[in-house]
Amino acid sequence: MLYSQVAGQEEIKTSLIKSINNNQVSHCYLFEGPEGMGKFELALIFAQSLLCLNFHKEPCNECKNCIKVNSYNHPDLHIINEDGNSIKREDIDMLINSIYNKPYEAKRKVFIIKDAHLMTPRAANGFLKTLEEPPGDSVMILLTINSNLLLPTIVSRCQEVKFRNVSKETIKLFLKDFDDKNVELAANYSKGILNKAINIINGNDDTLKKRKEIIKIFDRIINFDSEIIYELENYFDEQKDNIDSIIEIMIMWIRDIMFVKNNMEDLVINKDCIELLKTHGTNMTKDSDIIEYMQNTSDNIKSNVNYKLAVDNMLLRIQEVFK
Repeated sequence: MLYSQVAGQEEIKTSLIKSINNNQVSHCYLFEGPEGMGKFELALIFAQSLLCLNFHKEPCNECKNCIKVNSYNHPDLHIINEDGNSIKREDIDMLINSIYNKPYEAKRKVFIIKDAHLMTPRAANGFLKTLEEPPGDSVMILLTINSNLLLPTIVSRCQEVKFRNVSKETIKLFLKDFDDKNVELAANYSKGILNKAINIINGNDDTLKKRKEIIKIFDRIINFDSEIIYELENYFDEQKDNIDSIIEIMIMWIRDIMFVKNNMEDLVINKDCIELLKTHGTNMTKDSDIIEYMQNTSDNIKSNVNYKLAVDNMLLRIQEVFK
């Protein structure tokens, strides 16, 4: 494994490499960011770098330690909660027993804790005691989607590493070897998460299928009278758990309509639908605040307002803007 194989996160890579070369490795790191940002992959490469016998700017991938890490077979690399389940006190007790033993083959031991926020209260308190007096030959890397889900006392004892969204250009560059017409769409709909883009290309993410569905629904909304709103109620009720994504896709579609109307087609995301975008923009009200309204609707739904009423009002507002 190499740092160069992970897209984006350049500042994090540089910082981790520098900490090793300057002998300033912390005893505990907290990698924070959404799923699919490459936290686990980068944690593994960092672990390999710490165990590598010939590390410079990249793990050598040739020494006995690198070979064993690459096969997940190094006795000084411990991965906790590989399955993403609740982390119980017994799991932490096993970690504690290992952490105070001497390394088997390397100069240090590395512990990667996936979904660290899934520690039970008893497990978290037990782990906190280890952080208060960490052994000098151990490095712990906690992975989490949100540091607020961890005990503040645990967070305060870790070096926080926040993963940022990867740029669309970086994602497209990473996907350049995929012979797929949807690479640009995948990059645009990935939300800056590389693994999401890869899953879209591989068909393991139905975002583009959902996009087609929403575009057809949007077309019906603006081309029929208000009765269509009530016909669609069952659909939106069934999609209650996905309403954030639905509104986001609609906002991106309306955004593209505005770009097409203003002769800014180079900024359009849904480039495969230019003609339909032009058609939808024919009767659009100039200087509409519909995008802001839809974003507010999404926020209000999260605040537990009446779901049905909020969605109905949003769809009616769309009709007003496009008729």
